Formats: sequence, structure tokens, C-alpha cells
Amino acid sequence: MRASSPAMNVSHRRRHGPPRGSGRPAAAQASWEEVLRGFSIAFLLTGAPIALHLASQPVALIFCIVASILAARAFEQDVPIIVLVANIFQNVFISLVSVNYSTFSDIELLKSYNFVTTIVCYAVVVYGYLRQPGAFSPFVTRMMLASAGVLAIVGVYFILGLAINPRSAVIYLRNISLPLFMFQTFLIVGVRHSIPLPQTLFVLLGLIMACCYVELFANDAWLTLTNGFHYLDLFTEKRMLNVDEIRTAAGQGVVITSPLDYGRTNLFNTTLTADLGIQVQRLNGPNFNTISLAYLLSILIAFLAVNGFPLSAAIAMPLLLATSAKGPLILALGCIGFVAVAKRARSNAPILGLGAGLAAYALFVFLSGYRTGDYHVIGLLGGLNGFFKLPIGHTLGQGGNLSIEDFSKIDWGAFQRAGATDTAVESAFGVLLFQMGVCVVFVIGFYLWIARCSWRLFLLARSPALAFAAGGILICLVNGLYQEEAYFVPLSLPVVMGLVALTLGATDRVFPPSSARMTP
Repeated sequence: MRASSPAMNVSHRRRHGPPRGSGRPAAAQASWEEVLRGFSIAFLLTGAPIALHLASQPVALIFCIVASILAARAFEQDVPIIVLVANIFQNVFISLVSVNYSTFSDIELLKSYNFVTTIVCYAVVVYGYLRQPGAFSPFVTRMMLASAGVLAIVGVYFILGLAINPRSAVIYLRNISLPLFMFQTFLIVGVRHSIPLPQTLFVLLGLIMACCYVELFANDAWLTLTNGFHYLDLFTEKRMLNVDEIRTAAGQGVVITSPLDYGRTNLFNTTLTADLGIQVQRLNGPNFNTISLAYLLSILIAFLAVNGFPLSAAIAMPLLLATSAKGPLILALGCIGFVAVAKRARSNAPILGLGAGLAAYALFVFLSGYRTGDYHVIGLLGGLNGFFKLPIGHTLGQGGNLSIEDFSKIDWGAFQRAGATDTAVESAFGVLLFQMGVCVVFVIGFYLWIARCSWRLFLLARSPALAFAAGGILICLVNGLYQEEAYFVPLSLPVVMGLVALTLGATDRVFPPSSARMTP
């Protein structure tokens, strides 16, 4: 028996139990030891560059690169933990040292270390794949080649965008490529190693819950402990000087007196609940970003709930509600409900039903949002208008929330009166369409293909993790119509694609003949 088995086989093992003489207690103990070792390495790689940066940026960068290379080579099976921890907890370390800086621009460089860690681990793992491509099945090879093709197309638009807006081009190269980087990295690791995924995600969710529940019930203590007050002061320094935004917020019933007030919003941040008069203070979490935290919680809750850990998911659910983010909530509940239905079906009816339900949801949000001037809807229309003006695309870095120097100065009133923004904002799909034009079909098409592969494999293997993969990708793609963060923050689509890749890698390792037959 394997020391650790893929999440997709959890339910099977629980039904039939371990074989006689399998040594399961020793194997389980080994799995937990591997998980704890992985987290120890991950936190060291995440925190050390931030601390070293105080003394010397070159030293910190060299350490980050060298340590990531060594860790990825010596402990390749821990790469998923290393990448996830770096992208989730880095801002806690940045907040701790933020008292040494006086402006937010001074600490922006610190935010690049998690991407350096991610890309170095990616390079080491993919290099190992390229050295022995024949050791992998045709199933894996097709997915690697397809994702590499998409990355190549994105690279062309990046090179063109460098000549126009280098900074924004780099930002959107990272945003668009990260889900593909994580997919390739986690896929190779999942094929080569038996990952104790349930234990890993259990510990990860436990750490996140510990931070979030302290923030929920003792926010002042949390922000004092992490130097979060100073970090948020730096983060919102420009917004606190924007008189127009403060006046607009006051008209909506939100009085801005401190950075925390920017975290207050209508229930689920939608105009549909504005008349209820319910204001909520949203959680920021260890990554100090509400929407990013909400997507991470929704993904972990859904994955653990469908793979035999409903209690952990239930304990975390109040935290997801405390983020007051409707898109991530739909992702969590949609995945859990979809898997529950799929487990009882033997046909394509569940996936077709999900597709129809998502289409109806997207139409409802568009119609209701357009009527009320919702920012996300008019931002999507801005992307569509830009596409019709230049179908080939405007190149990476043109359009998108992060391409605007001071997003708080946008005149939303003027755009609401016009019925659309003058560029793509607040919509990941709209931004992709604006930047890449007709070539967006290759990006979205790849994700749809992976969802299709996952669903076909689910019909064969009956693994809940595979049903989660199909449903999670589809729901996340639809959320991206009305939310830029659905694709473009490290803890949304990238995490989904990482877990999907580990699941597909485990499937290939356990059922290689079946997975090979199931690819188109």
C-alpha cells in the first residue's frame, strides 16, 4: 500500500478498508510527517527572503532562487505546499516588517518573492519533465503540450505589450500565466509522487482558519500582532487622499475614517442587497485581500467537503460568509451540490445541468447588473466594446484593473451613464478579450478541455475529486465574467488548476490505461 494516496481514492479506501498486513498506521504516520516537513520548508522559503530583504535585496533574491532550486530538487513532492504557502502567507511576513517602510511603493518589491519561488519551482519541475518526456503517458504529454501552446500565445501578446506598457504587461503575464504554471507544475508532481493531499489541505485550512478566526473575533489584536495597522495604512495611503471616493462612499452610507472602513460593504457586495441596509466588515485573512481569501476558502471548503472531510469544511464556512463575497460562495456551494448530484448519476446529465444553470445565472447577473449600473457588468461591456474595435487584441497590459495607475479615481458615475467603461475592468473575461482578442479562445478553450477530460474520467473512476475538477473550472470561468479576481489572483483559478492537476496526475498514476483512453 502507498504511504499516501490521492484524494480521489479516499472514499474507496474508506468503503473497503486497508488490506491485511498493509501497515496502515505506519503509512499514515509517514504521511503526516511528510506534510509537516513540507510546511516547515515552505514557511522558511516564504519568510526568509522577506527578512533578508531588510539587509540586502540582492542577498534576499539570491537566497530565494537558490533555496527554491534546492527544495524543488530535493523535495519535489513538497513543491505544491511550498507554492501554496508562499502565495497565501507571504503578506503576513511583509506586514510584520512593514514598520520599517514609510510608503507602499517601498514594499512592493517584497511582494514579488512568492512569484519568484513559484516560477523557480516550476522551472525545476518542468526541466525534470523535459529530461525524460518518454517516462510520462500520452495523456500527460497532451496536457503539457496544450498548456505550453497556450503559454506561447500569451507570450506573444506579452512581447507586444512590453513596447506599450512594460509594467502592466509584466503584471498580466503573471496573472494569465500563473494558472497554467501551477497546472503544469502540480501535474508533473502528481504523476511522479503520491501526494497526501487530504492531510495537506486539512493542515492548510486549519492554519488559515486559525488566522481568520482571530481576525474575526479580535481584529485589533490580530492587526497589532502582525503590524497590520501600519501595513493597511501604507496600502490605502492614496485612497485616503481621494476626496471624491470618500464623498461617494459617504453617499452610500459608508463613512471612511480609517483603512478598515474600505472593508465595509453591502451584504455580498452587490446592488441587489443594497436596499436591505446590511453593512458587513469583510475579513482580509493572512493574505490581506478579501476576495483572494474568499476564493481560497471556497476552493478548500468544497474540495475537503466532497472528499470526506465535511466537518473541516463546515467549521470554515462561517469564515467564507464573513468575506461577504458572492462569487466564491457560489463556487463552494455549486461544487458541493454538483458533486453530490454527479455521484448519483451515470450520464452526462449533471454536467449539462450545471452548464445550463451557469448560463442562466450569467444571464440573470448581466440583466440585473446592467439595469442597476453594476461596475462588473459595465466593465465586461467595456471589454466587449474594446474587442469589437480591435478583434486581434490590444496586447497584454492594456485594460484591466491593474493597468490603471490609480483605480480609485475612476469616474464610475460617468461610465454608468454611458452604459459601459472605456476599457475592460472588473471582469477577468472582459480583460482577456480586450487584451488577447480572438486568441482568448485558446485560453478559455484549454480550461474547458481540461474540465471535459476531468468529467469523462469521473464517469470511469467515480472519484469525487474529478467531479470537483470539472465543476470547479466551469464555475470559476463563469465567475470571471463579472469579477477580475476570479482568474487573476493567485488564490482563485490558479489554486483550482493546481488541485485539478494533482487529481489528474494521481489518476494517471493509478489508472494509466483508463486515463489514456479518456483523453479526446
